[in-house]
Formats: sequence, structure tokens, C-alpha cells
Amino acid sequence: MTSAAVHLPPGPPPPRHLWDELLYFRDLKRDVLGTIAQRFATYGDVYYGRIRGMGVFSAMDPEFIHAVLVSEARAFRRRTIDLEFLGDGVLTSSGEEWRRKRRRLQPSFRHDSILSYGALIRQESERLLAAQRPGAVLDLHASMRELTLRVVCRALFGQEFPGSAERLGRATRVLQEAVLRPKLLPPWAPTPAHLQHRRMSALVDREVYRIIERAEGAPGSLLAALRASLDQEGASRADAARELRDEVVTLLLAGHETTALALTWACYLVARHPELDPALQAELARVTGGKPVSAEHFAGLELTQRVLSEASRLYPPVYVIPRVCTEDVRIGPYPVRKGDELWLWIYFMHHDARWFARPERFDPDRFLPGGEAARSPRAYLPFGAGLRSCIGRGFATLEATLVLAALLQQHRLELVDHRPVFPRPRITLAPERPLRVRLLAR
Repeated sequence: MTSAAVHLPPGPPPPRHLWDELLYFRDLKRDVLGTIAQRFATYGDVYYGRIRGMGVFSAMDPEFIHAVLVSEARAFRRRTIDLEFLGDGVLTSSGEEWRRKRRRLQPSFRHDSILSYGALIRQESERLLAAQRPGAVLDLHASMRELTLRVVCRALFGQEFPGSAERLGRATRVLQEAVLRPKLLPPWAPTPAHLQHRRMSALVDREVYRIIERAEGAPGSLLAALRASLDQEGASRADAARELRDEVVTLLLAGHETTALALTWACYLVARHPELDPALQAELARVTGGKPVSAEHFAGLELTQRVLSEASRLYPPVYVIPRVCTEDVRIGPYPVRKGDELWLWIYFMHHDARWFARPERFDPDRFLPGGEAARSPRAYLPFGAGLRSCIGRGFATLEATLVLAALLQQHRLELVDHRPVFPRPRITLAPERPLRVRLLAR
């Protein structure tokens, strides 16, 4: 045993043969969160294992996670396995290429740019609500996904979404399922799962290229600015097309799905806790004076924002952050070797009673100034941390706040099905079944 191995954290024994690996992946597919929770309970906040000769760290410790994402971030890159359908956009690239891509996108996510999206967020919220009759039942995830898809397309690409939100949502679900599939055969093997994955990737490409083709008529959009930047850099037509495709698919899928999930969980929790409704209504009346919700009301909607923050603590859409080590480094007492994988479990950190009292309770007041969340800021990371944190954080926060406020200004939400709902981890954290609420007019 080497001296480095002595200092590795405890963990499960490596699989003895393929059958052990299959059993592990079976357990993960049945209950990801339960399986990982049991391992944290057994081995501690950081545990280590080996699979197929590769070292894998799993962590829910705030200091370990902070080191990987912030203080020692140079030694890590994103894990891109299962994200191949995104291509090489800002989410999956590394090093100088990532910095170049981020600089191109940054102007569209500055504060003044984000505020300019407020009007179209309000318009799309009103569009959704105008289509609902009093007493209508709303499928939260499907409705929020369609709304946020429309917002992203109009705000960033300067156009209405030209495709089918339902079809794109189905493709996204299939592509996300790959994260729980054991990698026993190479991607080119013609298995049913691989063939379906290719079909869904092709469907996403068709939707994305339709957006790019329509970009000529959208001057002033982020997409037009990206195209102009690539032309100035002298990119070939093929390279420019590929880069545009990769950025559009990243912004389209990552930019709408996570916000849709944040809104889905927040609406579900508000419906589960009707005692919160009077305070939310009082805030809306005080801040808006009865006018339609707009960006100028954002700062005053403090309780609405706390509801969203607490929903993202309980159900963080990005519930785990995987990284790959690119150079030998030490994180606390542990040596991390080049090629090791690290899985940073935001979900379990958010549910740790050491950082959040009664962590399973829905309590938006945790996010009052000086509350629990303020006392342990490293334990709350719905948007990641460090230079690689979510570029669209401000956009997503404004969008989710205005949409939730617009919905609650006109309707009280009542759960249709009171059975417990459990999260289903894929690449993001979605509900295991449709969440439906009845819209009761004010």
C-alpha cells in the first residue's frame, strides 16, 4: 500500500467482477439518492471508491466542495460523459477555450441586459395564464418548461421557439436518462438504448438548426452577436456552424430546463403550504400596487425570492456536480490523482442538519438576512460556485421570480394529488411523476 493510499477516505470495496458493477448500477437506477445517502451514512462526508481502475471521490462536505470548485478549481474540468449531445459549448469546454466562449456570452447576462428581458417574461407569463380557465388543472413541469423555453428563445435568440416544446422535452428526458445507464458497451454499439439516444440527439439538432437558420431576422440578439463574433475571428463556415450549434443547444436546454424545474418545485411547495399564501399576497399587493408584475418590482419581492431559494435548497435542479482531476492535487488531507472523478453532492449538503435546522422542512425564512443560509453560505450552492458557476444565474433568478409572482397574483394554487412526491435524479432533479395544481382565481 502506498503512503498516499493510507490517507484516502474510507469507502466501499471495489467491485470484484462485472456482476458487482451491475448490481451497483441496478441500485443506482432504482434509487440514486437512497443508495448514495446510505454510503455517506456509512463512510462519512467524503468517501472513495474504485471502479474499472478509476478512483472516484463522493463528497457532501462544504469545504471539500469549495476547494474543488473555487480554491483548487484550476486542477479540475467538467465531466462531459453523458453530456456529449451538448457538444463543446460553454458548459462543457475547458481552459482558454471556455474563457473565450464565456467572454462572448457575458454581455447578454449583464445586469442591464437581464432587466431588459423583464417585459417579455411578463408577456410569456400572461400568455400562459390567459390560456387557463378558472379551475383549470396545470401540469407544472410541462407548463413551466414551455414557458421558459419561449422566454429563452425570445430573450437570447430573438425569435419565437419554432418547434414543439413537448417533443423537445421528451428528447431531453431520454438524453438525461443516460446518466444512470452503465457504460458496458461503446456508444457506437447498436443497442436499443444507444439507437434511441441517437434519434433524440438528431431531434434536438433539428430544433436547434431551425433556430440558427432563423437568426438572420433577429438582429441584436445574443445569437446574432455570436455569429458576428465568429465572422470577425475568421472562423470557417463549418466551424462557425458547429460552434453556433453547440452554444445554442447548451443555452436552450440548460437555460430553460433548470429554471422550469425551480418553478415546478416552488409552485408545488406553495400549493402544499397554503398558510404561506396570505403573506405572499400581501407582498404582491404592497410591491405592485395591483399592477402587472414587472422587472421594477423584482427587488421588492423578497418573500417570493425566498420561496424560490428554499425550493432550490430542497430540490436543487443541479443536484450533483461531477468533475475530473487534470493534475495531482491535495484537497484537505486527501490526495486526488490525475484522472480521478469527483462527485459533489449538492443535494445532500442542502439536506444536512448541521447546516440547516430541520432540513426536510420547507422554511423560506431561512433566507432572511442573518438566517441559517447566511451563516453557512458555502453549504448552499444551487448555481455552483467559482468561475464556472452558472452564467445565467441572474437571468434565471429574475425569470423565476417574475413568473411565480405573476402566477400567484392571479391564482391560488391547490394540489390535485396529495400523495408524497419524490425527486427523480437524471442530469437534473425532476419530480418522479407529473405535479398538477388547480388554478383558483383570486
